[in-house]
Amino acid sequence: MKATIALVFAVAALVALTAGCKKQPKCGCDGDALDTLEQAHVYISYDAVNKTARFSTLWDSYSVYYFCNPSQWISELTKYGQGEEILVSGPYFYECNYLMNSSNSYYYSYMKIYQVQVTGISSYDWGK
Repeated sequence: MKATIALVFAVAALVALTAGCKKQPKCGCDGDALDTLEQAHVYISYDAVNKTARFSTLWDSYSVYYFCNPSQWISELTKYGQGEEILVSGPYFYECNYLMNSSNSYYYSYMKIYQVQVTGISSYDWGK
């Protein structure tokens, strides 16, 4: 009987120590930055009329990054062709809809969606 009670207390203590709330990162452009891109090689896509822009990195074509500040960069982006490789810098964040849906769908484990506060854009001239 004593062994059973000791085992119950041991299991309860283990559960109490390992259980807890894990803070979910704040999403969106004013959220918790996951990391910062530094001159990342990307394929750019934009809509100059609606002033939207997005890109995917060369090393991860399944992830999409949407500009938090496309109006600030649209005149610079129009110097490049659609799908052209350029260099982008800036901190990135989870996109809120992605973060909300990622726990409910297997699809979201492959396709990741981020928002990026772009701080720099430059051309990629290597090999040109």
